[in-house]
Amino acid sequence: MELYQLRTFVAVAEEGNLTKAAERIFASQPAVSGHVKALEEELGLPLFVRTPRGMQLTEAGAGLKLKADSVLLAASDMANLAASYREELTGSLTIALNTDTAFLRVAELSAAMAASHPKLRLKFQQGNSGSILRDVRDRRIDAGFSFFDNPYPEVLGIPLKEIPVRVVAPAAWSARVQGMALDQLAALPWVRPDRECPFMKVLDGVFEGSGIEITDYIEADSEDVIRELVAAGKGVSLLKETDADAMVRDGVAVICETGPLLSLNITFAHPKSRENDPSIRALADVVRSLWPEEGC
Repeated sequence: MELYQLRTFVAVAEEGNLTKAAERIFASQPAVSGHVKALEEELGLPLFVRTPRGMQLTEAGAGLKLKADSVLLAASDMANLAASYREELTGSLTIALNTDTAFLRVAELSAAMAASHPKLRLKFQQGNSGSILRDVRDRRIDAGFSFFDNPYPEVLGIPLKEIPVRVVAPAAWSARVQGMALDQLAALPWVRPDRECPFMKVLDGVFEGSGIEITDYIEADSEDVIRELVAAGKGVSLLKETDADAMVRDGVAVICETGPLLSLNITFAHPKSRENDPSIRALADVVRSLWPEEGC
């Protein structure tokens, strides 16, 4: 049997779907089916049963998946050990960003990695906190930043900093919102984060159990869009304190002094199975160095 067959087997087992497994390992669906069939023939056992809900492991398949996980982890450890013997780190790392590059210190991260490991290429891509954690879990990406708490045992999250969050309103509404409590602000038009946005979790926490609902809103899935709509006078919203302060300096927003202290935590996440990967270890060390006295 081949390692690629075991990787396919694990992907199908975890996704429960041939199409999703094919997307995960960047292969075609016929190729995935072929890998599974070849492995079943070699082992002389059915690994899956097809059901209306997708591909489900047989009893034998469930036991063999545990062994496949350990074999793949051992192969990864061997590759990591070999990499540690090389003088220079090579290859590439894909890092997902959940917010603006200046806030995440991407320029500094890129410069520090280039200075320490010039042959290790970095690729940055945008994403939202929830999908970034899922992609790290499924090893679609090498690492990423997130505002969400990490719910996955397969992911190692490095806490970096607690981020204050402020309620902001258009500058033209300054007199209108002065002295308003949160329940009064809730009655105004809002630019509300979508459900995949961690700011929505903060907002839900503010109004949880109060019976207060925001009913007049525009939904936005990006901090850039939220800032633009608030500046255009479309409604109240939540922003990182750094963004709120910048909008106040630009004269396009005011901060609503609501009383409760609101915050999010920024974390850096990578697959737990790659904790000893020299490239991941080097990347994590640089990230920690860019958030001094703030991480743990």
